[in-house]
Amino acid sequence: MGRIHTLFKWEMNDLIKAILLFLGVLMAGMAMKQSLMHVKSAMSIASGTDVVLFGPSRSSGVSTSILELLSLDDVWMLLSFLLLLLGALTFRYDRDSGVARSVYSLPYSNDEIFGIKLLSSLVYGFLMFLLPFTYVVLTTYASIVNYLPEIVAPFIGHALTLTAFLLLYLIAVATLVSLASPNAFLAFMVGFAVIYTPRILGNSRIPPQLFIDAIPRSGSTNFTPFTAQYLGWGILVPLALLALSWVLIRRRDVV
Repeated sequence: MGRIHTLFKWEMNDLIKAILLFLGVLMAGMAMKQSLMHVKSAMSIASGTDVVLFGPSRSSGVSTSILELLSLDDVWMLLSFLLLLLGALTFRYDRDSGVARSVYSLPYSNDEIFGIKLLSSLVYGFLMFLLPFTYVVLTTYASIVNYLPEIVAPFIGHALTLTAFLLLYLIAVATLVSLASPNAFLAFMVGFAVIYTPRILGNSRIPPQLFIDAIPRSGSTNFTPFTAQYLGWGILVPLALLALSWVLIRRRDVV
């Protein structure tokens, strides 16, 4: 167990990935904050001078603005591209730089290395997705932070589920293209094409746009993310892509 923990620490202490995480959180947080300011400004104009410290109208306004944060297409696409970079750094850059020769010469199996790299990618990905949202919401609504669980309860579970599906899909795509590509740059470009082409074609039935479009509907009473479409793209497809990735990392050399 100590060997695995050491390998995990190596992956998590990667300076380049830490910088990528910092920049991702910073840029996403700034974009969310800017969007929230526009939403609050529009709500103030619409409500005139009527100020309610807390009550049904305040609760509805907070809920609406938080859903706005969760439905920012530009933020989700930015984070998606950063996850592709994260995948390329995790699964391809060490081979390009020659570090993999040292790592694979250590007493670790390919399965252990793949599992730890995948786990570190998931940890970095969740932090990159959740930290800016959590920070912006808590700092914006610090005065009513005790009421936030009640306000977000109707939709936050579904929104987090869709976010997890989106993250798993993106990590799986990034992992597969990184292991299948001859270098990190090509891995990023292929991943970019995979996730951005559906957006260009206006096809919202394929991730990541499928999940991005569904997140704002989390507050609807008749909405559920536990349908064949979302479960298929959010769990089954990622598992299939990760299985292919596992086959590749067992069969390919480190060069």
